[in-house]
Amino acid sequence: MKQPLTRSSSDKFIAGVCGGVARSLGIDSGLVRILTVVLSLFFGVVIAIYVALWLVLPLEEGGPTGFDELKKMFGGNSGNTNSGNSDFR
Repeated sequence: MKQPLTRSSSDKFIAGVCGGVARSLGIDSGLVRILTVVLSLFFGVVIAIYVALWLVLPLEEGGPTGFDELKKMFGGNSGNTNSGNSDFR
């Protein structure tokens, strides 16, 4: 049975996308990384695809997506700019 497409938390250099794709396809992650780098030199869209996969793929075993990690990193307080301190002097 094929592995579901997720990001790898153990086989990663940047975000785990290549490791997760390799595990899902059943091939070596080094090969996927080399192909990603070579193809990105010729086709810029590969970088956009990598970023898109990072944003939408969860970490293995139900972990957060890249978008969830960004929201956590940059606050993600749903537009609430007042942090409870209403004393503006």
